[in-house]
Amino acid sequence: MLTRYKSFLLVISLLLLTSCSSAEHQEALRLYEIAKANNNIHQLTTALSTLTKLSPEEYQAEFTKVAKAKKQLEQAQHAQTQGNDYEAYLASHNSYRSVPSNDSKKILISSGKELLPILKTQLAIDKSFQYRPKKLTTLFEAYSQLPITHWDLIKVNNTVEQLSRAVIELDKALSLIAGEAKNTEIPEISLWQNTMESQLMVVVQTRNYFANLARYRSANELANLNQALSAESKKLLSLVRPKFAQESMSKAFQQANNQYAPFQNLIANISLAENLSKKDIHISWYENWHSIEKATLAPKGEFEHYPAESKKRAKQLDSYLNKSNISIPSLTDSFENQTALSQKLPQLMRLTDKLKEDKALLL
Repeated sequence: MLTRYKSFLLVISLLLLTSCSSAEHQEALRLYEIAKANNNIHQLTTALSTLTKLSPEEYQAEFTKVAKAKKQLEQAQHAQTQGNDYEAYLASHNSYRSVPSNDSKKILISSGKELLPILKTQLAIDKSFQYRPKKLTTLFEAYSQLPITHWDLIKVNNTVEQLSRAVIELDKALSLIAGEAKNTEIPEISLWQNTMESQLMVVVQTRNYFANLARYRSANELANLNQALSAESKKLLSLVRPKFAQESMSKAFQQANNQYAPFQNLIANISLAENLSKKDIHISWYENWHSIEKATLAPKGEFEHYPAESKKRAKQLDSYLNKSNISIPSLTDSFENQTALSQKLPQLMRLTDKLKEDKALLL
């Protein structure tokens, strides 16, 4: 009889224990669902702690993940109180992307907005690489052998325009990063700035290649025309008065203008393609160049001075006849391949990758 009574008590105890456990489990599940719906990582951790004790095989992995995210959130909170937006952002990003929560999102946004110049700089650099044409060395080598009259003006203009856009984006990137260069909390920031400055020099040099080559070829043509027109004008001026000499030279000047027209058209187009920041406005170097063209082919003022000023025009043209100006730029893999450049800045690139992932939250 006593044995039966003990067995009965055992069964009752087990039933009560099971009932309590079941009730505790149901309550923990309820709190778990509420915490998930509210993105509350603190409540989620508490609920999962209970669920893990009751059913470790089912909830242990998730509890470990949430606990790690909660610790990262705490690290972010601490970093933010110390005024370290860089560390606060990294920790809050890792927490939020692992287990989304309102607290981590709030810190991610507030600290991430302080790093917006970094994101905008990287986006500008990305655009610069997107604009850069491929296989430029091959293209330059081909055009270095072609006479001006055989150049594909549309292709040349498109190439110069793309490179001009690449220059604009790099200028924008350097302007954005200038204020961040002294931020010692962010690793590799100074190296990044130096790298972009070097990149800008190479891209500008590359963009200028067609303009330099066109002016070199055009300067040769103008120099020959200047010499011929000056010699013929000098001869006529020794025979007749300036007015008659100028009238007699009008046909020769017209022929010279027709002969030079392809060169003039090419350079005018390249100048406009280089200066995309101002529509239909020539680049700064064009005004001086065009003044030499006009002085040679459409002289103003007293015509008797035209032959005497031949040496002045020739000297002006000499500055464009330096062969070093038409050396084909030496382009390394980092000109086209952004990955090759990024490998030099691993920590900074990890930061910019995270900022890009959060772009929709930050911009």
